Amino acid sequence: MNMNVLLQSLPYLAKGAVQTLWMAILAIAIGSLLGVVLGLAAGSRSKLVRGSIDTFIFVTRGIPVLVLMFITYYAFPAVGYRVSSFTAVTVALTLYAAAFYTDVMRGALAAVPRGQLEAARSLGIARLPTVFHILLPQAMKSSIPPWLNTSIVMVKSTSYAAIVGAWELTYAAKEIVERTLATFEIFGAVMAVYFIICYPMSLLSRRLEKRAAVVH
Repeated sequence: MNMNVLLQSLPYLAKGAVQTLWMAILAIAIGSLLGVVLGLAAGSRSKLVRGSIDTFIFVTRGIPVLVLMFITYYAFPAVGYRVSSFTAVTVALTLYAAAFYTDVMRGALAAVPRGQLEAARSLGIARLPTVFHILLPQAMKSSIPPWLNTSIVMVKSTSYAAIVGAWELTYAAKEIVERTLATFEIFGAVMAVYFIICYPMSLLSRRLEKRAAVVH
């Protein structure tokens, strides 16, 4: 095991890890926001709105995330926009995340007892205050465990970005391996970085799921 190569490569891998985290944070944050909006819209009385959201979820979740990255990577130049590979990949990850988060939020909203909504209606509380003060807070709380599980998937999915040409942790590791041939050492370090990021999220998700099970 060539530890010297690994130690010399750590600063470069650290830069790649920061880029990976930045990509994941953007996708998770924007995807979560879209998920909340679309999850609420999924309860619309309009069949067109519900059907459009169902189609978005079905199509996006049915496409491998790598294929979605290639689609966004080539879609921007096709319509006359030049964007970096990082931007194209982040857009793909955001759409992919939004489809999952929408499903999570829709399920969480459906789990709120209908009696509470009927009680709010009987008290004359308007629809928007009911949504933001009664429905959404409870749904957000119950959606945290599946949201964390989905976020873990999003972090891991950033590794596909290297195939499209976006520079992040996996791409940085590939560059180092091509130069040093220290495959085991470098990708072992990459594995450790992903584990350090994802394992605490996994533990937190399990703890919250157990707490929710006790409450119910």
